[in-house]
Amino acid sequence: MCEVVVCDTSVALKFGRITNEKTDAIVNPTNATLDQNTGISGVILAAAGDTVKAECARLSKLPNDGHVVTVAGNLECQRIIHLRDVTAETIVTLVKKTLKACDQFNMASVSFPALGTDTLDAQTSIKLIIKGIEDYMTSPSIMTIISKIGIIVGEQNVYDQYLMFFQNYQTNYPHFTAFGKTIELIKGDITDQAVDCILNLTNQALNQSCGVSGAILSAAGDTVKEECSRIGGLRDGGAVVTSGGNLKAKHIMHIIGPTSVPAYEPSIDMILLKCHESKFTSLALPAIGTGMARVDPEASIKAILNSVLNYLLEALVPTLERISIIVIQENIYKTYLKVFQAKCTEIQAIQREERILAAIRAQVKIQYPLTWTTMGTSEFLEVTLGEDSEEFKKVKTDFMASSTPGSFQVLKIARIQHTRLWQSFWINKMAVDRKNPGKRNIRHLYHGTAFDNIKNINQGGFNRSYSGVHGTAKGYGTYFAVRSNYSCGNTYSTPDSNGHKYVYQAAVITGKYCQGTYKLKEPPHLSNDPSGDRYDSVADNMTATTYFVVFHDDYAYPEYLITFKSC
Repeated sequence: MCEVVVCDTSVALKFGRITNEKTDAIVNPTNATLDQNTGISGVILAAAGDTVKAECARLSKLPNDGHVVTVAGNLECQRIIHLRDVTAETIVTLVKKTLKACDQFNMASVSFPALGTDTLDAQTSIKLIIKGIEDYMTSPSIMTIISKIGIIVGEQNVYDQYLMFFQNYQTNYPHFTAFGKTIELIKGDITDQAVDCILNLTNQALNQSCGVSGAILSAAGDTVKEECSRIGGLRDGGAVVTSGGNLKAKHIMHIIGPTSVPAYEPSIDMILLKCHESKFTSLALPAIGTGMARVDPEASIKAILNSVLNYLLEALVPTLERISIIVIQENIYKTYLKVFQAKCTEIQAIQREERILAAIRAQVKIQYPLTWTTMGTSEFLEVTLGEDSEEFKKVKTDFMASSTPGSFQVLKIARIQHTRLWQSFWINKMAVDRKNPGKRNIRHLYHGTAFDNIKNINQGGFNRSYSGVHGTAKGYGTYFAVRSNYSCGNTYSTPDSNGHKYVYQAAVITGKYCQGTYKLKEPPHLSNDPSGDRYDSVADNMTATTYFVVFHDDYAYPEYLITFKSC
């Protein structure tokens, strides 16, 4: 099984029979008359029994709006959602109708089979299914109860293609760049990682059969077990590299793992040096020490990150371009994520300071907003605007003009003044202005958030390590809406205990942009020239833009925090 997250909803790919699923709803792709007896539809109807067939016969006389909901008969679910005439042109719409039906019938879980693979290639099929899920879940008008979506595939070749898409989707993987290398945290199975090398923490005999090591050897298969047997043994402080066997990874590095925090740095130094000697460019590490060694997860991730950063600081030109930390257990992942995000914020602050110092040395003149209040020696100031001020009226009018009329009441508007954040934003703005002279490089856009995130944004800006919580339909960056209505939905501006909601009006450097795709971690190159400049941002649609995505720290500044409530 492989799982991604779209707007807080789990989307899991699973190999098996959909008729065995214990879920609220099962999806049946059928014909216009609801009586298709071949393929997966024939299997579902046969398992559901005569009651469902009779209801389908009755409902088939109704006008065809694309879907019909019936009882489940003998299946272990509440309902069957029958999709009529599934084609490449209708998959996205039918997926959205399915999810809407789930919300209408108060069904929190639904299982889809592969859709359209009798006429479409599997990669196109899964892209259309996921697009339908994304479009529904990210709609500002949707308040969904759906928490779990399954995609159940019974054909191995289709499953393999769907799995490849899932592995590249990467919806909720925070990452940062240090010394030109990408370090990312992934919630997933290390045996599923398509990298040059994964790390296996094993015993001296190279045959540990429990824990993560047991899972790696089992998934890798007999070829790797035989290689380990031929090698014979492993000494403390040593490492051996075998093939990846049946894994997506090309190689496996086997070491005896550290059992205490002081042992992490020498172990990780050895691992990264071995990768460099082997010319590996990507490495996947497990949650080192959190299993049999019982190292505290918070201490573990701190030691991993500090050891990796120390190595990169001292190494000349390491070949590794990407280091992934893979965690499958939910409780450990949550601890790792908290520490990882804090480290991202720390790295971002250091890089910001370096940019500002470089600008000062170059005698760059920073222009601050004319509306700002005198700050004295303070670096940060939050100023509540008077409701009678022209500034308040302007921000409120713009906010209300692009929201649903009569839906919201503005309670408070605060101006955010942070000298360091503004300086870094201004330096980035000047660079983009030089690159795109005479163009509209700045837009004032909206970003919804929860109360718990306000302090982080006010003090540290829009940190990309927190992105991905609500999906990454057009890339792994920070999302800003053209209309406030998009950001006002509960998915983005989650109400607090008082029912108050929060949206930032932000100044965003959009510069020269193109249409984004789900897998981007930075904007594409201009004219597809790998040696040339990149676009400054991406958008969801080039003709009717709903939102922009920026991938650089401090390409957005939080101008105003708007507190409001639903009417």
